[in-house]
Amino acid sequence: MLKKRVFIGSFINIPSFKKHYTQIKKDFGGIISGRWIHERNFHITFRFIGEIETEKLCLIKQSLNPVLNKKISTEINFTGLGAFPDITRPRVFFINVVDKEGVLNEIYTSINSKLNNLGFKNELKPFKPHITLKRIKGYNSSKFAEKINRYRDISFGSQQEIEINIIESILTPKGAYYKKLE
Repeated sequence: MLKKRVFIGSFINIPSFKKHYTQIKKDFGGIISGRWIHERNFHITFRFIGEIETEKLCLIKQSLNPVLNKKISTEINFTGLGAFPDITRPRVFFINVVDKEGVLNEIYTSINSKLNNLGFKNELKPFKPHITLKRIKGYNSSKFAEKINRYRDISFGSQQEIEINIIESILTPKGAYYKKLE
């Protein structure tokens, strides 16, 4: 049976971020190790599904059809950097996504409700919209905390609309490649 590795998300395009990303890579280069995410893969994840059979994927598409591949107006801002689970034990390095209108949370709740109706268990972690820059393999904790605090209030840009997609994650030796499924 054919399977795909997928998640529900929205690609993000921050034209003004390119120069910041170059500087961030320089500033954090000797402090954290791991592979930087390519800008074409920047996204907000609403729900990671994982490996799934084509039949189940069709059910997800049907259930989410009212919102899939449609533009949704909202004002989201990309401000400051962060880390999961926190800056003293970073595993994921990211840009904060600020959604003052709460649209992203509404989308997240709706998607999870629909997936729950299809038999998927609810997410246990609270939803924290972000854009992953790097999955951290190693770090210098004191330098990381100091450096990340310098970026706390920096605005990297904004976006006025998003599109909800089912995104396939294709793993390659050079890293993951994400593509929107129609």
